[in-house]
Amino acid sequence: MKKSIRTIFLFISTFVLAQNAELSSDETIALFEKYEQQSEDFNQKRALDSMQVYLKKLDALLPKIQDSSYNYRADLIRGSVLTRNVQSDEAMKVLLKATEFFKLQKDYKNYYRGRYKIGICYYYVNRREDTKSVMSEIVENKQYVTEDLATSALANIGAVNIELGMQHNENALFQDAIRKFNTAISINRKNNKFTKLASNYSLLAESYNQLKNRKKAIKLLDSAIYFAKKDKNIGQEGFAQIKKGNIFTNKKEYTEAGKMFDRAIKTYKNADDNPSLLYAYIEKKRMLMRQENYEAASKLGDSIYGLSIANYNKRFADGISEMETKYKTAEKEREILEQRAEIAEKELALKEREYQIYGALGLALLMVILGYLFYNQQKLKNRQLIKENKLKVALKEIETQNKLQEQRLRISRDLHDNIGAQLSFIISSIDNLKYASKETSAEFKDKLSYISEFTLATIDQLRDTIWAMNKDEISLVDLQSRTLSFIEKAKVAKQDVKFLFNNEVNSKMKFTAIQGMHLFRVIQEAINNSLKYADANLVTVNFKEVGKQIILTIKDDGIGFQKETVQLGNGLYNMQKRMDEINAYIDINSKPGNGTEIMVKFAV
Repeated sequence: MKKSIRTIFLFISTFVLAQNAELSSDETIALFEKYEQQSEDFNQKRALDSMQVYLKKLDALLPKIQDSSYNYRADLIRGSVLTRNVQSDEAMKVLLKATEFFKLQKDYKNYYRGRYKIGICYYYVNRREDTKSVMSEIVENKQYVTEDLATSALANIGAVNIELGMQHNENALFQDAIRKFNTAISINRKNNKFTKLASNYSLLAESYNQLKNRKKAIKLLDSAIYFAKKDKNIGQEGFAQIKKGNIFTNKKEYTEAGKMFDRAIKTYKNADDNPSLLYAYIEKKRMLMRQENYEAASKLGDSIYGLSIANYNKRFADGISEMETKYKTAEKEREILEQRAEIAEKELALKEREYQIYGALGLALLMVILGYLFYNQQKLKNRQLIKENKLKVALKEIETQNKLQEQRLRISRDLHDNIGAQLSFIISSIDNLKYASKETSAEFKDKLSYISEFTLATIDQLRDTIWAMNKDEISLVDLQSRTLSFIEKAKVAKQDVKFLFNNEVNSKMKFTAIQGMHLFRVIQEAINNSLKYADANLVTVNFKEVGKQIILTIKDDGIGFQKETVQLGNGLYNMQKRMDEINAYIDINSKPGNGTEIMVKFAV
């Protein structure tokens, strides 16, 4: 069947080429713009095969168009095709080059169109904050784009807010998402954008679901399915079915939930949409585990693992960061070249003025003028030499920074690709062992659970390390956000312990990646010690600023300890060593029965 489709596509392309040979320049451009719009329409419907066909048509027209900007407009479509085909690193490479061209040409319509596609590419590799930043940039500059694109950007911000709200347990983000989706729905209803309405209603339903209003969420999902069917968009239909399945699972209506998941799986199999199919499998397995149908869940887990490996091998998110580094370097080099051109222009202008003075004064003042010109020339040469030396130093610094960045990217990629995948495989294997070992003792199963929990903790630590390595610097807000995320996890693990988090810092402090990581590790270790050994009821974490010092305090009301007897235990030695490495001061105060207080002072 696929060979037949390819044969038909080849015939169509040959026919189009024959027709194109007879078109005038204006007709060729008009046809290009028609194909370009049709490609974008298919992009909205996630019809990858149709997008590829129209991309071939665009490429066939390019040799007859003299304007090079059309090559980059075709590259915007090419970037979308690569993104949909899960080739994110190649997509980013094409899109960055195209948007740089449009920026230099001051073609802001196509520039922000390209930025939107970059935001979608970020979303495909799970860089949610970057996605939100790009989409906000488009909304702020909506005068340069179509109403349709600005509305899509607004809806994408809402989608990211849902995920961030789920991560940080912030209802305000869900409320903001609801406002944005209601605005998008109003516009899309006016313009009969059924596919976008299906997406808007699905995500609006998820916002209400997170706010525990499941009755309204189901009604909204029915609207999403209605509009998806109206536009024959099976991708959006499957997405809405999965969301309904999740709500039925939470309500313990497992029969209805299973029907929804099976419909979604069938939909994505027919569409050959592996990322969405993987999402459907994972949600169905979660339902089976809630239902305690471990045998079916285990079998489904094998399918999930195979599909995950297939998808993972096609995605290289760190490649995107490498491309960004290269293009940032290219932009800096371009600025340096512009500075050199400006210096040359000033030198030329100075020489012209010298010639004018020489002609005006005449032969009588020849020697004076020559001496004056020689002095000025030497002065200019000295200034130019100083500027050239500064430029050389700047280039060396850029080269050194790029090498350091490439090393960090290579190490973080290796950690993520190799160790991360192996740890995930260990967890999957342990889950299968739990099912396979039904008749074994509870003690053995407890040990398996302990290994699984330990592996999950190791993955969290690996993610924290990669998080720090991928940043040139870590802001105080980043550190506090990471601390709050860790506290939320601790609340789940120790529900009988209360936590207080205070922030008395107003300035925008920044740390190096190593400093930020060491400070976070000390906070982690201090909280873990309070939970494991202190038998505490309340743990308080406080950020304070005194002068140019940041003061971190972690205090509990637990049983305390005699510092002299445990000085080398419970991670205290490691905490002291970490603070010594970043020239920070740490003080540990504890007495039996009076709790423990750990204070860190770090000069910024």
